Amino acid sequence: MAKKQDVFGVSGTDTVIGSSVKLKGNLSSETDITVDGTLVGNIKSGGHLTIGVNAHITGNLSATSITIAGQVDGNVLAVDSASVMETGQVHGDISCSRLEVGMGGVFVGMSKMKPLKATELEAQAGSDS
Repeated sequence: MAKKQDVFGVSGTDTVIGSSVKLKGNLSSETDITVDGTLVGNIKSGGHLTIGVNAHITGNLSATSITIAGQVDGNVLAVDSASVMETGQVHGDISCSRLEVGMGGVFVGMSKMKPLKATELEAQAGSDS
């Protein structure tokens, strides 16, 4: 199937929800998602999920990796890493392989971490050099 020409110039694969947007419902994408608005519902991303400093999410998050700079009232599941930035707040449980909570970040809940497999560690070491 031939790809249609993008007449609006928004051919990027990322999804961005701005700070003035308020949504109710679930959000799902195979690629990266950035949310800086208010959302009541669950978010699932096949890529990286960014919760901006102005965001307030009431629902569960699921993605390959997640960065939280706003407020999340719900559980967080990251296949790889989860980061709660200095301005971030999570009121719920976090499950991931790697967890980072910045100075001043708030995390109220339980964390469940699974260790990386040896092959994942080797691949990660190779990409760092």
